Amino acid sequence: MLNRMIIGIALVFIMLSPTMGMEIDIPFRPVPNTPYFESPRLTVDAIEYTTLALRIRSEQNGTARVLWATHYDPQFNIPKSLWFYLRAGEHDYYFNVPSQNKSWMGWITGFLLYPNVDPSGIEIKQAKVMESGFFTNIRSGWQEFRGPNGREVVGSTINVTPASTIFGRPVNVYIYWLTGIFFLAAFAWKRDLFKAGKWAVYFALAAWVLLGLNADYNYFNIFRDNFGKYFGRSIEQKHAIAYGQDYYDFLVFAKEKLPAEPVHFGVLSSRYAPDLQPRIFLVPHVLVEPTSAKVEYLLIFNPEPKQLASAKSFAPYAALNKNAYILKRKK
Repeated sequence: MLNRMIIGIALVFIMLSPTMGMEIDIPFRPVPNTPYFESPRLTVDAIEYTTLALRIRSEQNGTARVLWATHYDPQFNIPKSLWFYLRAGEHDYYFNVPSQNKSWMGWITGFLLYPNVDPSGIEIKQAKVMESGFFTNIRSGWQEFRGPNGREVVGSTINVTPASTIFGRPVNVYIYWLTGIFFLAAFAWKRDLFKAGKWAVYFALAAWVLLGLNADYNYFNIFRDNFGKYFGRSIEQKHAIAYGQDYYDFLVFAKEKLPAEPVHFGVLSSRYAPDLQPRIFLVPHVLVEPTSAKVEYLLIFNPEPKQLASAKSFAPYAALNKNAYILKRKK
């Protein structure tokens, strides 16, 4: 009896332990003049280490995105990223990365954390990659289901909200499987195809109601978040909130300094997706790739040193400050 109890306790401990395998610590550090945190160069086997664990202290609620680079694709970009909610206070976040993003492969060479809140209020207390375990998988799945994917509008002109996901699959998929399993169980119990089908329909209707309530809850979260941020504010204040005050001030400056007639311009910045806002804000000017021969003016905002290599054929035109300025193509 005592032996069984000891074995049972050991099994529970193993299942609830985050992992029993090896771990690699990731020392994130803030990058000067940029709103994100970056790790040093790493060599992490994506097959062996499948869980990313973060302990973050934040002064406010919001969202963040963790991106990674690989030896196949050394750039940080959206396809190689995970989006999650940040909660005010100090909290742990677990990601079973391969189940949520198929781009976790090969050798991981670095990480970048991009918070959608003031980075000065963020502190990464601990970060590590590890082997997945029962506990980390449960935490990751629940966090994913409760996360912004499915609860936020993502870059669309049509306000569609995808279904909440668990382990990279929409929750609808699990409902379909549960409906089928319920039908088989009902048939095995009743031995009557008609009655089993009737109970399966009841189950499907109940699941449909729950999915509808989940979608309504997701839309309510979007409304609550946007209402708190934008209600009662001027259009200028709304732009500053959406773009970030520093970037908005620079775009206002660029709008004043660029010629009145439409010109082609490019943007060089370490900021995440820096072309999204000026594409609309600076109309009628036309945004093109910064390396394009059509570029007449380059907007520079907190650039990385390597980005400036493509600006050699441009001369100073107007400056807001040393990290935010406009260049004009040399004649």
